[in-house]
Amino acid sequence: MEAIAGYAPDALLAVAALVGVWLLVTVVRYVRADRGTRVSMRQAVRVRWGWVRLARMAGLTVTDKTPGLLAQITASKDGPAPAPRVLTPRIKVKPDRFGVIVRARTLPQVGLEEYQKSARFLADAWRCTRVSILPDCPGKVVIRGVRSDPLTTPTTHRPTGLPPTDLTRWELGIDEYAARVCVSLANVPGVTVAGVPGAGKTSGVNKFVCDFAPSPSVQIATADGKVSRASEGDYADLVKRMFAFCGDDLDEANTLFKRLVELRKRRSATIRDVLGVKNMWHVGPSPEWPLTVLIIERRTRTSASTRAATRPRSDWPR
Repeated sequence: MEAIAGYAPDALLAVAALVGVWLLVTVVRYVRADRGTRVSMRQAVRVRWGWVRLARMAGLTVTDKTPGLLAQITASKDGPAPAPRVLTPRIKVKPDRFGVIVRARTLPQVGLEEYQKSARFLADAWRCTRVSILPDCPGKVVIRGVRSDPLTTPTTHRPTGLPPTDLTRWELGIDEYAARVCVSLANVPGVTVAGVPGAGKTSGVNKFVCDFAPSPSVQIATADGKVSRASEGDYADLVKRMFAFCGDDLDEANTLFKRLVELRKRRSATIRDVLGVKNMWHVGPSPEWPLTVLIIERRTRTSASTRAATRPRSDWPR
């Protein structure tokens, strides 16, 4: 006992040092975070501290009448029976710019359905505009609570300047729960982007061009029916990366389309000899056989729509 007591000051000092490091890291993360993330970090603390009480009020607990191992060992034959235990699911909370992501365990009689029934109570208690509850893995659920609507929050995209690692996915942005939304480009003949004026259609296509431009395995042509010259439209800063561009001149557009159709036919006729496969996606795009994207932008009387047409059969020219 004396030897153990001699190590007590060192142990306390080590614990204090670890606590100090943890506090320092937490303060640094809080200071460096943006305003929305700071609010979410404070929200995450409230979620952790109030979880046990909230879970009991929301009916997300289970009463276990079987005594635990320690209670069985310490219980006496003539004494009262051990009191039932109230089990509360364990959670892990992660804050981000829009809210919190809570991963919770399930219990007998407290599964995915019970969590989903309590979604509105959790949203009110956590001060969230909406809460989504989905299965995470066996025995766990993920609870996504958003404090502010991601769809109405302005975002800024800064291209990395590096070629994308996956040319089969087009990352559009985030959904109403701030989850990433991607569109598959593999084996897809085309993608239509439609909406009311000012909804961000052209901005989304510009994001596509900026993200895929660093890759020599992607080549882009554009037909913009809203302007006469590239310098007048939304692609003025990107036209140098495109191998072809035409405006609202119908003859120029028809010439471009005929050129692409003829080159598509030649690529279809030679794809087996060059790549050894019938479908380019079996080997993926390359600088020698790039994925060619044709962007067609047009304006109607009531709205503007953008059509980004890709040819996954790799029969478009470089």
